Amino acid sequence: MHPRCQLLSGQVATVLRAPAATQRTFTTTASLHKKNPLERPRLGGDLGSHLPKHVISKDAHIPDYPYGEQALFKQANKGLYGESMIQFGNNVSHKTETKTRRKWTPNVLSKGLYSVALKKRIKLRVTANVMKTIDREGGLDEYLLKDSVQRIKELGPTGWALRWTLMQRPEVIERLRAEAAALGIEQATIDKQWPTPEMLSQQKYEDRVAARELAAAQAADVEDVEQGMWEGEEGVEEADATAATSPALQQIEIEARKKAKGEYVSAVQAAKRYLKKGLVDSEEEGLKIAFIRQRERMDAKWELQKKFTEKTKAMFTSKDLNQLQTRIGKPLNVFALRKIAYKEHRQAEIEAAGGVEAHRAAYKAANADKFAQIQANIDAAGGPEALQQKSKAEFASAIAEAETASTNTSLDEARRQYLENAINKADRAIKAKATGGVHEYMDMTVEEIKSASNTGLSQLFQGSVQEKEAGGDAWAALVNSSNKPTEHRPNA
Repeated sequence: MHPRCQLLSGQVATVLRAPAATQRTFTTTASLHKKNPLERPRLGGDLGSHLPKHVISKDAHIPDYPYGEQALFKQANKGLYGESMIQFGNNVSHKTETKTRRKWTPNVLSKGLYSVALKKRIKLRVTANVMKTIDREGGLDEYLLKDSVQRIKELGPTGWALRWTLMQRPEVIERLRAEAAALGIEQATIDKQWPTPEMLSQQKYEDRVAARELAAAQAADVEDVEQGMWEGEEGVEEADATAATSPALQQIEIEARKKAKGEYVSAVQAAKRYLKKGLVDSEEEGLKIAFIRQRERMDAKWELQKKFTEKTKAMFTSKDLNQLQTRIGKPLNVFALRKIAYKEHRQAEIEAAGGVEAHRAAYKAANADKFAQIQANIDAAGGPEALQQKSKAEFASAIAEAETASTNTSLDEARRQYLENAINKADRAIKAKATGGVHEYMDMTVEEIKSASNTGLSQLFQGSVQEKEAGGDAWAALVNSSNKPTEHRPNA
């Protein structure tokens, strides 16, 4: 027998064990196993591994990353690389001094980093240097929230999006508000820059109340009341009538804010499309051409809606829409019902065709003449790149014409006012996008309308009504109704 199997006495030990119980016993006493005291305690929340795209809200409007995406090392756009990128050089032989081309790649790790504010473990691709920085800062949240120019440059698009997501959490907002108050920033500025969830909820409630009041006013047919207010009543001075905060004045401001919000959102979306297609060099140029082409875009939108309405009228009857309304269970207008019905019809066609690619191929085969005509137009222009450069040159020319419209005497007066007003809107949108977004643009537009009036809101309202009845741009009439001389115009 092997010595390790023998006892000191030379006898083999027989170990007898009690038979195991047939039923498992449970105990409520604490475990005797002591955990590592340096181990981070369980903080609660979903500790599963989540990719950044599952953590960031899909419908969130994240501000554009100020430094743009990496063009040479594109994988850095999908992780925390800390400005590290691939480098190229040579291996030099000591004997023959022969140079051999080589490259150095960053030490990229795939790590799951826990976010205390989000209560999730986020799976990220990070470099070893960034991991050291995160440990030194005290965690992922501290690394993302550090307020320095160099840190913003290191984040990249993914880190920027995660930073924005963190800054929407209530605990982070409270922290930022406390830091701003410690720096001596005014409370009004703090409330505007970092509103609490309660403030946002109150603002949404006020917007809903204002919308209901506006709908009630429109349903009650208040035209006679408005006319009496603008014309004045006997025994009431004109100054008092202009300065009074009546419901009609509030209605005008509500309509102005709604119009400003719609045109800002539409212009920003159009600017992003132009930039993605390569028709402009920056988003600022995209905003300018979006406001310059506002009429063309609106005409195209209404034309598409008109064609869609005619098409869906032939496809769906009133009975079909009524059945869809009953199935949905909530009131919707006719246009929304037609959109839902068309979407379901198209989804059924895709499933019947066997997939999206098959459905697309069948659609191209059915509309071969249309696609052939489009291709012929592209070939006639010299190819896609030539067509793109032509459109880009036309946009640049339109922007230059609009920027010099205030001093261009060869332009028609109506065209000059339209271009000047478009550039003013674009300038406000560019400033608003850099500060507060759509709410800042609405505030700036309302202030512009108020300051543009030298004769009171009554003439502003009358001028806009007359312009609207004549088929013109009532919104431009509100802004330009002050009839300021050329030397007082901002772009003159």
